[in-house]
Amino acid sequence: MNSLYRTFVQVVEQQTLVRAASHLHLTQPTVTRQLQQLEQQLGVRLFERIGHRLVLSRTGELAYGYAKSFLALEEKMQDELNSLANPEMGTIYMGAGLTPSLYLLPAVWGTYRKKHPQVYFQVRNGSSRDLLRALIDREIDLAVVTTVETLAEGWVTVPLWRDELILVTAPGGVLTGEAPVVLEELSLQPFVMLHGDAGLRRLLDDWARQRGVSWQVVMETDSLEALNRLVQQGVGLAFLPRSSVREDLAKGNLTVVNMGAALNLTPRTISLVHRAVSALPACAAAFCADLPGLCGQPADLRKEK
Repeated sequence: MNSLYRTFVQVVEQQTLVRAASHLHLTQPTVTRQLQQLEQQLGVRLFERIGHRLVLSRTGELAYGYAKSFLALEEKMQDELNSLANPEMGTIYMGAGLTPSLYLLPAVWGTYRKKHPQVYFQVRNGSSRDLLRALIDREIDLAVVTTVETLAEGWVTVPLWRDELILVTAPGGVLTGEAPVVLEELSLQPFVMLHGDAGLRRLLDDWARQRGVSWQVVMETDSLEALNRLVQQGVGLAFLPRSSVREDLAKGNLTVVNMGAALNLTPRTISLVHRAVSALPACAAAFCADLPGLCGQPADLRKEK
């Protein structure tokens, strides 16, 4: 049917059978026969013959508009199908947690885009739980998260970074000595923390509960950057991913509190999660293949860089 529509559109736009046949690389009798076939299938007359000219009938005008739309939609579908098969073009729909999207992935995205300028990213931020749900619902192609729940067979998980959680304070604070801090001291200090539904906050609350520590929380926010600035202003202490404070530690704006080996928190592993490569668009599959190398698979952020 599409070939008949294509012939019909060309006859309308070229205005004569001869020019339409030449444009389509067909003979004039073939073009005439295809028009007759289309009229039979639609059950209407598409043209009125006035002298030696073919003039669109009212039904032909209506059919022409739809035929153009059908052909345009077919072309758009073919373009999108081609882009899905081409690793050098297309859009990658990606989810990323707060820490990687702010402090780790921008450099990765910049490097990748320089090498693959026709690949674009649409990034969605959210908690690990929300992003894994979006993956399952096929709203995104891949996710970079800090907490990986048990997934059904067919999912791929690749560790990218090990990001240490450190306790930071303003320079000259009460816990800036060389001796390791003790639990009793932690319970007496003011803390600034993420809201209770954040994954990092849940991890810290579980850690404190296991050790009998009661946080004295004086401010809550949903921003790691805000926590950083609040600590610098002396409002309270905060546990933050090392990746989020490396620059301020180097500048002397923050000081790491010595937690000692007994109290150190286990570094969080930030991972890439996606479906089997065969189920991904080509551009997303290529990015997944390159991402571990761009990160140093897995890069260890426990040391200053």
